[in-house]
Amino acid sequence: MSYKIKSLLYFICFVASAVLYHTLEMESEQKESAEILQLETAPLENDQTIAELKEILE
Repeated sequence: MSYKIKSLLYFICFVASAVLYHTLEMESEQKESAEILQLETAPLENDQTIAELKEILE
């Protein structure tokens, strides 16, 4: 195989791995941000429930 064909194959593999890495990185960032949003909203729901219970008790 000539060096040009080998170089082309290496380049194609490099581009494919870069695209795959970028895609997986974006997915993991989206999952992390979704988890952070869930963690931030959970205390608000608990505070609202506590406030409602306090109103009932009063």
